Amino acid sequence: MRPCLVSSLSSRRGARAVGILALTVALATGCASPLMPKGDAPPAAPAVATTDLYRVGASDRLTVRVLPDPPIERIVIVRPDGQFSMDLIGDVQAAGKTTNEIAADVQARMEEYRQSPSVSVSLEGPLSNAVAVMGEVESPVLFALERDTRLSEAVARAGGATELAAASRVRVVRKTAEGDTLYIANLDNIQGGEAETDMLLQRGDLVFVPPAATVEAGYALRRFLYPLEQVMRTVAGPLLGFLIR
Repeated sequence: MRPCLVSSLSSRRGARAVGILALTVALATGCASPLMPKGDAPPAAPAVATTDLYRVGASDRLTVRVLPDPPIERIVIVRPDGQFSMDLIGDVQAAGKTTNEIAADVQARMEEYRQSPSVSVSLEGPLSNAVAVMGEVESPVLFALERDTRLSEAVARAGGATELAAASRVRVVRKTAEGDTLYIANLDNIQGGEAETDMLLQRGDLVFVPPAATVEAGYALRRFLYPLEQVMRTVAGPLLGFLIR
């Protein structure tokens, strides 16, 4: 790899001067190799919750501040319709926008009620980018999707599938503009090295690990017998007491 800067001077004073010049140029222009070695790790992707890029969604918690005095500060939750309510101006559309875009909208509408208002919006709880893992897992979990995460990793974060799971038909439910979309993944194949169904998850995904067919039948039978069990307990007590007398 070609180094960024090369210099050779016999004089210490000259070397020091060139060194200072080289440092200045490096800081001003940067110094990077045009190619990344094959084995090097790629740079880390920015977090999903970066407010410059993050698009607000339903259930996100925001803090809205309006200056000057008297200040207004509200912590709001974005409703399922993508809006939240704000003093003076009413409903504000938030879903699909960045915090800067929301602040600009609120500020423009506040100008009708405040002289030269200054508005800031900060993201307190990015709950709309959460992923839920449920079903036959050791520890059902809800976590924020802050980086690229595959299905197998999400299940691992929930402690893995239990012995009662049907790992060959894991379901991923994804909400889209057209409605819910269902994907089926085979966790057994993924663990065996076949990653075709080890899909990247998206914000709002629900991962459900179903029970095996025999276990599911047992659960259904238990639900069916539960009311009868309660009736037998209610009747058996007085009947037994009557027979003992």
